[in-house]
Amino acid sequence: MHSSKHSSASVRHLSPHENSAARPAVRTGAVTVVVGAQWGDEGKGKWVDILAADANLVVRYQGGNNAGHTLFIDGRKFVLHQVPSGALREGQICALAAGVVINPAELVTEMQRIQAERKLGPERLWISARAHVISPWHVHLDGERENARGEAIGTTRRGIGPTYSEKAARSGIRAGNFVDRTRRMAWMEAMTKSVPQFAAHVESSREAWDKFHAAGEALAAYVCDADARIRAAVTAGESLLLEGAQGTLLDLDHGTYPYVTSSSTSAGGAVTSIGLPARRISRVVGIAKAYITRVGAGPMPSELFDGVGQGIAKRGHEFGATTGRARRCGWFDAVAMRYSMAVNGFDDLIVNKMDILTGEPEVKICVAYRHPTLGRITEFPWDASVLERCTPEFLTLPGWTETLPKHGTFADMPETARRFVAALEESSGVEISYVGTGPGRGEMLAKR
Repeated sequence: MHSSKHSSASVRHLSPHENSAARPAVRTGAVTVVVGAQWGDEGKGKWVDILAADANLVVRYQGGNNAGHTLFIDGRKFVLHQVPSGALREGQICALAAGVVINPAELVTEMQRIQAERKLGPERLWISARAHVISPWHVHLDGERENARGEAIGTTRRGIGPTYSEKAARSGIRAGNFVDRTRRMAWMEAMTKSVPQFAAHVESSREAWDKFHAAGEALAAYVCDADARIRAAVTAGESLLLEGAQGTLLDLDHGTYPYVTSSSTSAGGAVTSIGLPARRISRVVGIAKAYITRVGAGPMPSELFDGVGQGIAKRGHEFGATTGRARRCGWFDAVAMRYSMAVNGFDDLIVNKMDILTGEPEVKICVAYRHPTLGRITEFPWDASVLERCTPEFLTLPGWTETLPKHGTFADMPETARRFVAALEESSGVEISYVGTGPGRGEMLAKR
């Protein structure tokens, strides 16, 4: 375990624009999970970066480079896809756990970008030898399968689904084997024998495969038994921050299947990814927006199709950090949030982008659904075909025109904004501890 010699360097590194008394913190010796509470794109990266100031180790536990975490630090924008959001903290140790799928060539490129800001050597970034690797073949397959669907799911075409599929079929390649040239070439040979089109793809996409092999050499020093190191850090009483990608409603088991991602995005996914006893989790923090967004296909009952939705999308810059695709926008869905709370057991909820709703004459919360045959629904349905026929039942509240303060407490907000936050809490059944009022590290209001 390497972390003891780095502990004093990897915690409490605050920028000049941060106020340690006003921001959320990770308790000493605690294991905190940060989870997207909606359909993803809730702004988890900002809060992982903030919480990382107190953590010895930040661990990404699922997903691949289909995720994009956007951080604004001292006025500068950073977009991370595979490297955990804590990497921009000086000296912070980060890890990619077994449940992640890794695009090696893209990871090397991302690491090179970060190196310009923070040294990211093998002592600071651990890659689990058990994590599965995305090859150019998986990327090709993803596009082919999406094109062949009668109705597109909205995959990012990054090869995530096929890689998780081969993992389940026990025919994939893990990072520990990938960085071993002999074992990597043995996997290539086995694929050539078992998949008729594989050899032709290797020949026609030579540049992509050359980068794939080169990344095997570049990442060799970073690949280790990261999961054992993470468990050792927990046993040693270090503070851990576990970071998910996407959101709960895209969870493979508990999301709006089939319009979901290929991994477990909920808090439970963290313990299975790392191989960590569930009792070790100290706190689960949910991240949401003051409204709701979704990328790709699938039902979203509170979706807005009018100028209000377009205005929210424009002010909120609602475009995917990974794909650039426009996000669908809707009013906050408390039915979905109650379900997300039930699945994850949030200790508290952080609500981003309160400032984006400023200027709306009225703001709404979806508190129930109406279905043409099932009537009024207050529980989130398991069946996407039921959900897509639901219409929203709204609680309507007056909006606010005053600019929200960038720092302070809920008491500093206009009364109408405070009433909106209180209504979010009451309708969702979860306490809101902070609201985001801008993208920067220090732009937040605390409940107390």
